[in-house]
Order: sequence, then C-alpha cells, then structure tokens
Amino acid sequence: MVNPAREQTLKDFGTAILHFQKKDYEKAAVLFRKVAGGPVREVADRARVHLRYCERKRQHEKRPKTAEGYYARGVAALNSRDFDQALHYLSKCNKMVPDQEYVHYALAATYGRQGDPDHAFIHLETAIRLRPQNRVQARHDEDFEGLTDDPRFSQLLDSDVLQPSN
Repeated sequence: MVNPAREQTLKDFGTAILHFQKKDYEKAAVLFRKVAGGPVREVADRARVHLRYCERKRQHEKRPKTAEGYYARGVAALNSRDFDQALHYLSKCNKMVPDQEYVHYALAATYGRQGDPDHAFIHLETAIRLRPQNRVQARHDEDFEGLTDDPRFSQLLDSDVLQPSN
C-alpha cells in the first residue's frame, strides 16, 4: 500500500538534493526543513544533516552589497520561515533605502509571522501610508493571519485616514 505522506517526503528530499547539488542552498534549506519535520524518521535525520550544512554555507556566503540584495535575502528568509535572518536583512535594506513601501510591507509580514504585532502594525501602517493598495493585499495575505483577530488590523485596513506622504 502506498503512503502518500511518505511519497511526498521522499519527493521533497529528492528535490532538495537537486538544489543542494546545484549549490542553491536557499531552496534546498526550505525543502530540507520541511522534510526534517516530516513523518519519515530516517529521511528526516538525513535532511537535518544537510540542513545544517546549508545553513553554514548560507552564513558564509558573501553579504549583499545593494539594498535590492538585502531585500531579496530578507524575503527568501521570510519564505523559509527564518524570521531572525529575515529581520536582519530587511532592516539593513530599510536603513539603506528608507521609506520604501515594499520593505515596510515585508518587515510587517515578518513581524506578523514572528508574533510581534506591535512592530508588525507600525510597519504595515507605514506600508499602507506609502502605498494605499497595500491595504487590499494585506487583507488577503496569509502572513497576517495571526493579526486578524487584533482590532488594530481591521481598523488599519478599513481606515481611509492614511494618505501617502508627499
């Protein structure tokens, strides 16, 4: 009998190995992290070994030189659920190019995922002030699911008070 969870885990591990062999440690790490938490113990153990290697390689990679590089790394870390690393890169980007709505939006998403609603709302409010269309995007963004029960979320998204600054 075929076990679908086992089959998916093996498929994910195989794809992770392909990324690993191509030295795409970002993509490999995402999949190894998924497999490491999966139901197949022997594969999970191997995935953890590979994940540690990927993380060491990612730490030793050259640091970005541009704001765009920091932003890309930050979003990749957010997508990998490495929130501390995401905040590090996105904060650097924000210092290099302040008042960019997309950076504030990514910071809000990261803080939201990390469970820090106060900082999430500060950055989300700035992102909406700089680009009001972010209000619509945030309403449907799963990164803000943890904030939807907070009254500040609906107040911020339903408010017409925020206007772009000149």
